[in-house]
Amino acid sequence: MSVRRALFFSYLEKYGSYVLALGSTVVLSRLLTPLDVGAFSIGMAVVGMVAVFREFGVSTYLAQEAELNDDRVAAAFTLTVGMGAALAFLVAALAMPAATFYGDPRLATILWILALNFALAPLGSVSQSLLTRDLRFGVLAWVRLAFGAVSAVVGVLLAWLGFGPQSLAWASLSATVVSGAMSFAAHPHSLRVNFRRSDLQRVINVGLPVTLVAIVDDVINTLPDLVVGRWQGLAAAGLLSRARGLSQMAYQLIARATGPVFLSVFAKRRRDGADVGDLYVAATSCVCAVGWTLLACLGVLASPLVRVLYGPQWDKVADLLPWLCGAAAIFLLTSGAHVLLLAHNGAADALRAKLWALPWFLGCGVVGAMVSLNAMVIATLVATLVASALQARAVERRVGVSYRAQCTPILTSSPPALAAFAASLASAYWYANSDVSAWLVVLAGAAGAAAASAAAVAVNDNPLRRELVQLWRLRYARA
Repeated sequence: MSVRRALFFSYLEKYGSYVLALGSTVVLSRLLTPLDVGAFSIGMAVVGMVAVFREFGVSTYLAQEAELNDDRVAAAFTLTVGMGAALAFLVAALAMPAATFYGDPRLATILWILALNFALAPLGSVSQSLLTRDLRFGVLAWVRLAFGAVSAVVGVLLAWLGFGPQSLAWASLSATVVSGAMSFAAHPHSLRVNFRRSDLQRVINVGLPVTLVAIVDDVINTLPDLVVGRWQGLAAAGLLSRARGLSQMAYQLIARATGPVFLSVFAKRRRDGADVGDLYVAATSCVCAVGWTLLACLGVLASPLVRVLYGPQWDKVADLLPWLCGAAAIFLLTSGAHVLLLAHNGAADALRAKLWALPWFLGCGVVGAMVSLNAMVIATLVATLVASALQARAVERRVGVSYRAQCTPILTSSPPALAAFAASLASAYWYANSDVSAWLVVLAGAAGAAAASAAAVAVNDNPLRRELVQLWRLRYARA
């Protein structure tokens, strides 16, 4: 499968999954309170603190391994099952202490349900990694769309029946079972275990540094929910969760979709001895051009958008969203650095950069949360700026892509984002100074931003324009 075709299916899966998730979120926001969502967010944060050990870098190992055979697949499966079983018991044991610490007994039930995910997920995770290695992103798209559909349907149905925050936990478990079964059916492998030391050591040599990086990433990602839930209350954690979900839209829809594809492509190019610097910079420019445009709309149209999506009980989310969109825009500039480093056996470099960034996130997060929710999100922006600079430095040292080259997307990707910002600003001003419907403002702002950004792409020479022209020529040639 070609890179462009793989990206097509990856984007299809991400956009389809996001539409399903957004639709269920809109409905659930009217069935669940901020306190309910906050309880589940804390549960997911607790689970996230140990979830990084579940896979133990198996997907990265399976993508990189040049001499993969059945014994090494069995060794990877053995580690995945062992870690899954151990973590299931650990999460179950943490349920009661966590519920006591946060003062909500429902949290224990949520964690007991989520613990089952760890025991069942390994049955499909190795198959998904093998599908990724083979660039079978068409199959993966259907598997992950099924995950999103099952999660949405089960979550909404159980919330409507009065299960409260536990409905979200049951939705997650149901989706894990269905997607795992589909993955294994698409790419079956032996379920035997392999304890041979040499095969296990190959997996561990790759998995250990990757897991350490994931641990630091997870601390950074879960810290906001944990500290806000403790110092500002579960309702505040629910508000932060909704704001972060919207601000991370650009990463989820654009940058994250490229991750599995570019990990495989970068790793293959490295095995072939080819340079990846130009591809990395061009890909980052395209990601930023689209992502910054989307974030500009979200930040400016925060107030009417939150009212449309979540209803009036979530209006405070609009105060947090612009700051988090700014942090997300900074993050997008180095969003591909992680997979680039992993593809070049640079897990240690990625880990070093994350460890230097960790004190910034810890310090800014704790101090901000103790002051207010708004202070917390502003502190997140500052810490993200430092973390991105450290990631860029790691790429320069390991891969050889200069710091200056990595900053090129700032110039090439800004015009469409600035055009979208201006168009959205006009709609936001209209909403603030009239009684017009929030729906109409959002639609008008989105249409204006899309038209303005498209015009900016068309009149400026940039990687996104060149890629779109190339796709059009390929389509025309086939026709």
